[in-house]
Amino acid sequence: MQHPQIRLYNLKKSFNGREPLYQKLNYSIHEGDFVFLTGVSGAGKTTLFRLMMGLEKPTRGEVHYKGFIIHKLSGRARSKHRRKFGVIFQDYKLLEDKTARQNIRLPLLIKGMSIKRADKTLNAMAERLKITHLLGRKAMSLSGGEKQLVAIARAAVHKPEVILADEPTANLHEEMSQQIMEILQDLNKDGITILWATHNLSLIQANPKKTLLLKEQSIFEVRSR
Repeated sequence: MQHPQIRLYNLKKSFNGREPLYQKLNYSIHEGDFVFLTGVSGAGKTTLFRLMMGLEKPTRGEVHYKGFIIHKLSGRARSKHRRKFGVIFQDYKLLEDKTARQNIRLPLLIKGMSIKRADKTLNAMAERLKITHLLGRKAMSLSGGEKQLVAIARAAVHKPEVILADEPTANLHEEMSQQIMEILQDLNKDGITILWATHNLSLIQANPKKTLLLKEQSIFEVRSR
């Protein structure tokens, strides 16, 4: 029997004795899913992503990845686990004084690729996202939309199993938001699981995908596709 890719099992998370973000979350995400995750600010969307990556430990319960309990992995195994993820942030998290090429290349060098092979790989991703003309420019000179396209290339270039998109269109206009939606849908066709945290209800309504709502310390599937 195939394990779900990500499984939340009786998950509880609280900080410093404060009211828990959630209690007894139970949900399974399967390989190749495209899931919107929504909820009010402070509902715990980003924390849930951090739990999936092993950057946080549950207060109680477990997060499984393909049958393994993430917080019980050794430090070295957790580091290896995190390489299965690509992350897209609301505020881009680019190295502003580096070029787009240097930013996209970074995860490939961390993976151990030579610069020559890394450049061949990132060039292919840049062509796919139509950002080849940006590669020589420093991040600080790019517009918000251009920065997010570079950030998506950086997240996807090492062929992760999962992309976590944390409010990736919050600072962008509607046209650019839809462009990013189309890019992530295209990456999803490669079999990459996409988990997208967002407050943008119009984006969710315009793109029928499985949608989860974090509310009242629990999780609800409000749309199954």
